[in-house]
Amino acid sequence: MEPPKEKHSKVIEINVPADVTVADGMNAPADFETAIAATGYGRFNYLLLLVAMPCCMTTVFETTTMSYVLPSAECDLNLSLADKGMLNAITYTGMITSAFLWGFLSDAYGRKRLLVVGFLLDSTFNVLCALSQNMVAIMVFKFMGGFVICGPFAVLMAYLSEFHSLQHRSRVMIVLGVFYSAANMLLPALAWLILPQPWNLVLGDGALEIHSWQIFLAVSCLPGVLSGISVMFLPESPKFLMSKGQNERALAIFRRLYAINTRGGQEFPIKELVDEVRQGRAANEPTSGKQPTSGKATPATSAPGGGSGGVGEGFRQLGIMFRKPHLKNACLVYGIQFGILLGLNTFRLWVPQLFTIIEEFEHEQHLLPADGSATLCEMLAYKVNKTELLQQQWLQHDVSRALHGPDPVAMEPLDDVFKCTATTEGRVYLYSLIIGCVGIGAYAVTTIMINSIGNRNILTYGLLMAGSCGTALYWARSSLVTLILSSCYITICSIASTALIGAVVAMFPTSMRTMVVSLTMMFGRTGSIIGNVVFPYLMALGCLPPFVMIGAIVIAVAMVSRLLPRTVKKPLQ
Repeated sequence: MEPPKEKHSKVIEINVPADVTVADGMNAPADFETAIAATGYGRFNYLLLLVAMPCCMTTVFETTTMSYVLPSAECDLNLSLADKGMLNAITYTGMITSAFLWGFLSDAYGRKRLLVVGFLLDSTFNVLCALSQNMVAIMVFKFMGGFVICGPFAVLMAYLSEFHSLQHRSRVMIVLGVFYSAANMLLPALAWLILPQPWNLVLGDGALEIHSWQIFLAVSCLPGVLSGISVMFLPESPKFLMSKGQNERALAIFRRLYAINTRGGQEFPIKELVDEVRQGRAANEPTSGKQPTSGKATPATSAPGGGSGGVGEGFRQLGIMFRKPHLKNACLVYGIQFGILLGLNTFRLWVPQLFTIIEEFEHEQHLLPADGSATLCEMLAYKVNKTELLQQQWLQHDVSRALHGPDPVAMEPLDDVFKCTATTEGRVYLYSLIIGCVGIGAYAVTTIMINSIGNRNILTYGLLMAGSCGTALYWARSSLVTLILSSCYITICSIASTALIGAVVAMFPTSMRTMVVSLTMMFGRTGSIIGNVVFPYLMALGCLPPFVMIGAIVIAVAMVSRLLPRTVKKPLQ
């Protein structure tokens, strides 16, 4: 009788571990990590990353196009430095307005549907923005574009992570960073191709004027259209379906992924998935009192339907987030992302303007690019003074036209020295292209080393280096030095922000993951708004304040990053 017992115990031992192999897990219900690992890594994952590329481009284009448009549209729209800061910030204002809405809608109604609707709506608002004829209309449509694109940005991170196993998840987040860098490289290439053109179309007896910068805005909506159409053909996240108790649909998707990755040669070995809804209720029973356990999920958790249930689910997620063990981590990631994006997006969106200022100064002062006879501070002071004089002249002409008619004889001509001329030199876009290339190279290296370095170390030591580069810009004396320091600052901060989102995905459970990512980005975008609005006023105060702001804030969050937990190869909750 003894030998059969030993044999039976061995069979039990093989089936117990959660990370069982494909062959061993056939009869036991598999959790998400086991099931997604069993699908392998192959053609579907490559296809998914291919679709993610235009998705990343759409989010970058939405937030960054205005930074290339502003130097070209400065004269057409009579923009001051403060106006440029507001136009850079307005998209982020729309994003933070909808952060909570998109977060709980995604966790209640699914990832795929919101990605499709969000990308197509964003493209629509971009076309309307391209047809706008004044600053107010542009701000309205950029606000709406930001309101819409906030959802797809946050959902995309969770969606991709939920189609990859532990072995590949951290790398996928960094691959997304490569795509964002590629988008940051493609955008100045498009700007270089379109903005310098002397296109000026007049339609409807002058009611509608189309300049090259408006054509640039229209072209930038194409990735959004491509993204929305492409995502229609992708499946819903199986992790989301399991969290809603829809295991049959999730299992069908796992089988489909397995068939694509293995070219349909074998049958998917896993036959049953664990009931996450029942597990969640069982875990909450001690704190919620005695409740009968049944196989059916409650309507609030099983169905992504009902309006009041969706709102209630959103507030329930907020309540969980503000309790242990998530409160400390949530506060840390919100503060860190606020600081990173305050520095990164402020400087990133002002880089084309800074290089335009350098080009304009060197052209008007007849200096060679490498002359080095003027510091960046002197160039900024020159631009600030020139813009103030232009604003005074525009105001005087507007008053004269209001008092004496459209072309009064007594009105003095514009001062030729301070006449507004749009700077569209090719080197301005070339510098941005170089920054994008540096970003791609850095992301490629980080992708290989992410598991050995860890997200927390990237945040701490990377941000210390970035903060030093940002502060050192104060002493830059040429375009080359400014380019090197700018490339280091933007690339490292971008990698750190992506690493932080990857850490967030691992730190929080599925039911609140997109909500936390959305709120993390909301705090980051709040920093972006504050930085872009304040930056031109700091420029007016002097040269040191703006560079101290972008350097010191990043160094501060680098110190705070040491308090984050380690998340490398941590299973999704």
